[in-house]
Amino acid sequence: MPKTAPALLLLLLPALLLLPGACATGGQRPATSRPAAELDAETTYTLILHGCSYGNDPETIAFFDPEDHPHRLRPYSPEFQYRIIPGLTAAQAMARAGEFIICSAHYNHARLRAIIGPDGTISGYELRPLYNMDFSGQPDLLTVSYRLKEQEMMIYLTPRRLDDDSPEREQSGSLN
Repeated sequence: MPKTAPALLLLLLPALLLLPGACATGGQRPATSRPAAELDAETTYTLILHGCSYGNDPETIAFFDPEDHPHRLRPYSPEFQYRIIPGLTAAQAMARAGEFIICSAHYNHARLRAIIGPDGTISGYELRPLYNMDFSGQPDLLTVSYRLKEQEMMIYLTPRRLDDDSPEREQSGSLN
């Protein structure tokens, strides 16, 4: 082996190790969420009801997908974990979602957030249940993240550990 081969290998090794991570996002772009006061009353929504598969299901949440928006919301979950109800007015969608998310005996109230795409426009909304503090020590049991992949806004749900009071959770805006 030539003398330069080990040096070249040492130079290329970090790039080779980082390359799979760079490709793992598959062209996805992150999105965020922010507090919202209400749904746009003039829009028709597809309602996505996720979870509530059993009592105290931490993955219970509702999503409002505006039918006139180019990015479709899609949970990264098996299809049996969610139901899709198309063609609802804002009032109908909010009423159905509100009835759905109260399936836990520890439900306290709900929080509406707008899903903001990478371009800064509203891609949809989420309505998540918040729970009594005596149940888990924290009101929000779910971490939700969004990534735009082609024309789909992928929704990733991760239940929080009950002892998760990390600074990252506080900074993520999940308690807003």
